[in-house]
Amino acid sequence: MVVTKRRSRQYWINTLQGYIFIGPVVLGLIIWTFGPMIASLVISFTDYPLLKSPTWVGLQNYVDIFTRNDELRVVQSLQVTATYAVMALPLGIILSLLAAILLNQKLRGMPVFRTAFYLPTIVPAVASAFMWGWLLQPDFGIINSLLKTLGATNPPRWMAEPESALPTLVLIGAWGIGGSMVIFLAGLQSIPEVLYEAAKIDGANDWQMFWRITLPQLSPTIFFILVTGMIGALQYFSTAFLLTGGTGGPLFATYFYNLNLYDKAFKWLFMGLASAMAWVLFLIIFVLTMITFRSSDAWVFYEVKR
Repeated sequence: MVVTKRRSRQYWINTLQGYIFIGPVVLGLIIWTFGPMIASLVISFTDYPLLKSPTWVGLQNYVDIFTRNDELRVVQSLQVTATYAVMALPLGIILSLLAAILLNQKLRGMPVFRTAFYLPTIVPAVASAFMWGWLLQPDFGIINSLLKTLGATNPPRWMAEPESALPTLVLIGAWGIGGSMVIFLAGLQSIPEVLYEAAKIDGANDWQMFWRITLPQLSPTIFFILVTGMIGALQYFSTAFLLTGGTGGPLFATYFYNLNLYDKAFKWLFMGLASAMAWVLFLIIFVLTMITFRSSDAWVFYEVKR
């Protein structure tokens, strides 16, 4: 004989209240997130000039992405984005880790320096881009004027030359390491001091303690910053758009993938092609994220509590 337990009236009231509270969030996700995602997936299989009715073309948009590079520049913009990510991601992790180590010292006035390092992170992207555009202006910018004062006869042209434009954006991105620095700082402060004390008793020097204690203990933090930083780098858009006027210049040296996608969607009004590009980027990010997660077993160490 199976005995069924009847739910009390208060149980159903609490359940209903719970669904009512989460209802707006769930509806928001369905209407404003999952709905547009599914719609864009369907649109990616159509020729949709926005001002005309969509026409089903199957996989043609995805084929055009990789075969019409001379006209669409999709592969070229993907190469620019990948190059930026390869340069900017390691530099950002290293600089933010070094800044966190320096700001983790127990010295007077350290909160002031921590605040100063974090402040660039809260500056709006538009204001930051225009500020750097003014500072790095090759003819009358403050930085080149200072370099000329110090004796430089041929200072860099920064965003005005194809060879230096992309490295310049990498350096500008390094200015906003405050967010990663704070996360690293929290990770450093969570490392038990007893580990360093035991290492000193065993005769370990500072370099050995950094490699044998600090880095392994920070590996979960590095993993988090690596994944989020990679996703952010592959979606890079705003600063390049503002500093180049949306052209990706000079000579398409900073024509990022998202900038190309923006052009296809809102300048050319090729919504089908733009949707296909968005899904290609999603798949690239998804695959790279899964690879990073799979590789984490070999280098990310978590504390096991017994």
